[in-house]
Amino acid sequence: MRKSILNLFGSEWFGMAISTLALAQVYILAFGETKGIWYNYVAEALSLFGIAIFVVIFSIWVLRAFVLRDRVFSHWNNLTRLSFTALIPIIGFVANYQLIYFFGISSWTANLSAVNFYGEYLFALVLGVLLGYRLYTKEIDPREMNYAIVIPPLAIGTSVFLAVPLMGFYGGLEAQAMYFLVLMGLGIFFFLYIFIGSLALAGHVATKERGTLPTTMLPVGIASLIIINLFSISGFRVIDNITLSLPTVDLLSVLLWGFEVWNFLVVLILIFMKPAKGTLSVWAYGFPLGLFATSTVRLLGFTKFPVLLWAFVGISAALNILWVYAWINTGLFLKSKMHEETVEKKAIPLSKSGSN
Repeated sequence: MRKSILNLFGSEWFGMAISTLALAQVYILAFGETKGIWYNYVAEALSLFGIAIFVVIFSIWVLRAFVLRDRVFSHWNNLTRLSFTALIPIIGFVANYQLIYFFGISSWTANLSAVNFYGEYLFALVLGVLLGYRLYTKEIDPREMNYAIVIPPLAIGTSVFLAVPLMGFYGGLEAQAMYFLVLMGLGIFFFLYIFIGSLALAGHVATKERGTLPTTMLPVGIASLIIINLFSISGFRVIDNITLSLPTVDLLSVLLWGFEVWNFLVVLILIFMKPAKGTLSVWAYGFPLGLFATSTVRLLGFTKFPVLLWAFVGISAALNILWVYAWINTGLFLKSKMHEETVEKKAIPLSKSGSN
């Protein structure tokens, strides 16, 4: 593979995989609500497709690190690329959960999943610490201050997806350890979002960087993930004296869901008024909307408020449209890069002949 092609594959490409898995999650939820078997077939196909995309991109990403060694530190020196690296543990948690959903769980798959859980959790924690260190020590380009920097805190909160089926399988001390880590992760990503999210908002307001504008959808995912964590935590009683009552969860979830709706509508207006074209950042729409759909269905299950069902339909439609839109933008991005490469190749002989 040519170096010019390898150089394109930074961590932002992982957005393709997680957005596809998010779309699969929407069809899983649709199957749960309607029992229409074709929803389940589509969900399974999208889930396997998302995993395949991740395997391909991860392989190219690792190959890039070996071939272009001078580019290895591009992720360390750029906050946006460092933050997008945190999509790897998110994909690990969500993909593993979906594989368990579709194919069930046995003792050996549970053991593999447990290793994956602890490994991805540690990776997400390390990336969050590295981000914090870079925020304190790096001379930051204002364009790096966008909502992508909330991904590392968000990553550790997604551990709840995989923790729930594993806790149900294991029980005992293993379940208590995972429960404690989920609680700890909720605290980490909630409070870090308060501080880091404020920096990201200030950065967007100050720079008006259009290339990273789609990342403004990420706060929708943060609020949604808090709701998902709260409902999951309230459903387990694995550690004595650590409980959360459902009425409290319902109240907090409705408050958070209101913030999701506000943020979703703001970003929806931005999509129509200032559409992003030819950029990979549009994949940032997918995962937050998948979380938004999940939190809406969770809230529907407890409140039985019918409006939430229509909200889920609207969110699902938006995610399907934006997923197709992201593929179109990926094609435009690759086309522009190939055009730039062709122009550069034609310009080299001209410059040489001019010097003679």
